[in-house]
Amino acid sequence: MLRHLLGSDKMSGFYVDVGAFHPTLFSNTYFFYLNGWQGINVEARPGSKQLFDRVRPRDVNLELGVSRERGEMTYYFIAEDSPMNSFSPEFLKQIEMLEHVKQQISVPTLPLAEVLERHLPTGQSIDFMNVDVEGHDLEVLESNDWKRFRPKVIVVEDEGLDPQESAIVRTMKTHGYELCAQNVIILDKINEYFLIDRTTG
Repeated sequence: MLRHLLGSDKMSGFYVDVGAFHPTLFSNTYFFYLNGWQGINVEARPGSKQLFDRVRPRDVNLELGVSRERGEMTYYFIAEDSPMNSFSPEFLKQIEMLEHVKQQISVPTLPLAEVLERHLPTGQSIDFMNVDVEGHDLEVLESNDWKRFRPKVIVVEDEGLDPQESAIVRTMKTHGYELCAQNVIILDKINEYFLIDRTTG
């Protein structure tokens, strides 16, 4: 779906992956990396940067969380190979994973706007941004400066299938993006694809 939205003949570009998890597994960016793209990977899991630096050396790889405020947050660690590690105990309780938390770790956080200000190359546009942070996705989106940093395509993990009830869809609409596609991941978890709304600029 991303290839279709970005153009299947586009052979280079730049991505931002927030909640990148692993350099190859469950990755929406690895295919593009293999085809010559590069970008910024942000993953909060302690020890993740070493693996990303080894497997994705062309990328900027950051080991931190993204949230509304600069500071520290508690990271609920289930397992090294679990994609359900999260900053949100409410989300983990909802999916019945809170009792599986092995550690609560203090992790540094920055707003997305500050991450991009520090690490996005000067003059570099963002072709697509992926946000998948297990229940903390809205906070990531709200921490961006949408006047300065406007990816052409945004993929966000959300819950449910009704866009009228989604706070993420409503938030993206206020920033001039329109929902153009959805695909189901598992159960009621979905990926939502947003494009800049050309009618609003």
